[in-house]
Amino acid sequence: MIELLSALAGGLLLALAFPSLGFDFLAWVAFIPLFWSLSLVSRPNKAFLCGTLFGLGFFLVDLNWIYGTLVTQGHFAPAVAVVVFLAMIAFLSLFPAGFAYVVALFADRGISLAHVAPFVWVAQEYARAMLFTGFPWDLVGYSQASRLTLVQVADVTGVYGISFLILLVNATLWELLRAKVKTSRIPWKLIAASVLAFALILSYGQVRIKQFSSTDNQTSGCAIGVLQGNIPQEAKWEGASRQATFATYERLGRKAVAQGAGLLIWPETAAPVVFGSGDPDWMRPGMISDKLGVPMLVGAPFLMRAGGDSNYYNSAFLVDSGMLRFRYDKMHLVPFGEYMPWSWILPLGPGIAAREADYAAGDTMTVMRWGNCPPFSVLICYEAIFPELARLAVKSGAKLLVNITNDGWFGDTAAPHQHLAMAGLRSIENRVWLIRSANTGISAAFDPSGRMVRSLPLQNEGLFTVTVSEPNVTKSFYSRFGDVFAWGCVGIVVLLGISVIGLRGRRKSWIQN
Repeated sequence: MIELLSALAGGLLLALAFPSLGFDFLAWVAFIPLFWSLSLVSRPNKAFLCGTLFGLGFFLVDLNWIYGTLVTQGHFAPAVAVVVFLAMIAFLSLFPAGFAYVVALFADRGISLAHVAPFVWVAQEYARAMLFTGFPWDLVGYSQASRLTLVQVADVTGVYGISFLILLVNATLWELLRAKVKTSRIPWKLIAASVLAFALILSYGQVRIKQFSSTDNQTSGCAIGVLQGNIPQEAKWEGASRQATFATYERLGRKAVAQGAGLLIWPETAAPVVFGSGDPDWMRPGMISDKLGVPMLVGAPFLMRAGGDSNYYNSAFLVDSGMLRFRYDKMHLVPFGEYMPWSWILPLGPGIAAREADYAAGDTMTVMRWGNCPPFSVLICYEAIFPELARLAVKSGAKLLVNITNDGWFGDTAAPHQHLAMAGLRSIENRVWLIRSANTGISAAFDPSGRMVRSLPLQNEGLFTVTVSEPNVTKSFYSRFGDVFAWGCVGIVVLLGISVIGLRGRRKSWIQN
């Protein structure tokens, strides 16, 4: 029983390291209780159970806002919401369970935890990011998003390099504690390797940050106005609120133009009307753009009719002088939110964020070009947590990323803070500006070093203007080559697995060596 409680405690500690709780230093020790629990069990099957408890402790706290969203916005009965929420948590817990199982298998063959844990952890994080449409929410590396110097290495390794370092430090501290308790030899080589890795990453971060030291004071470039209307989610689609919504964004837009903005950014689905429908109000944003004399990027649902079929999209439109200049249709939709998976088996209706029907997925990453602004692409809401979509935009020619989102679904919970932290890392990975407009917050602007130079608080109406220019550096290693670090960790785990398949017999666990 003590080993199960220890694993659960480790997961709870890890959850405390993420926004909005934000005790990020705990990530560097949160795995030690799990490693201790693994040392107490005799079989990989029991290690799997320990990993499951670790995952349950982490995800129950880190994702607790999902239950509230299901009840408040999805109108689930509380009992049904509990079942759905717990089913999701149980599924996600299988990933740390698999980590614990694999580490225990290697330990039985005499390969120490410290040598394999960082590689196995990154491999399971990458699997979680890719399998079943992927859910890379709050990977361990994101816990350090506010440690700007430390996370600069993301332009080489992505977030996975930060996760690797955290696991390496945890494993090193565990081995040191174990050696002290058993009065065995101190693992000096492992300690030296961890200190060297940490020092190199910090040194690299200091060098990279200096390259972007003056981005907040630039006066030439594209002046962008970011609008945060703070329209309550429950009132957004009420007919009586529509005119007030348009009036709010027109008023905020006029203030931004007075501050020099030459391009205005509205949040995801900020226009409470379906573009392309029979409702004439879908042309209102174009009229506002004409009145203010500036182009606007507007988020709105879009209806496309073709061949007798009607498809709805979650889209972003660049409008100017009453004309639609560019359109981007969201490519990575939220399961159960924007569409209902397996609807042919479970006809439960559209996703909770959809209107008349499930959204359809777009198939092209649009690069928009206008005036003196860097060519830019849009990441709609959830898409900002998928590094491959940001990379696709940059590889397609974008030199600025715009994230429009509606985090009003989550209320005053940790989710908007977590979402913001993950989105900000896309600027570091690709060394471009990332501009974020959120309906209820948190709107922000990140420069190519990942520094947040502008922001608006959660659940407040407001605006800010920021001047951006094309980055003066070449594409980052990560932009060009992607997740080679993560794939390298996967490859090492596979090779180690192959190398021990032929070993006969079982080696005692690392605590007994």
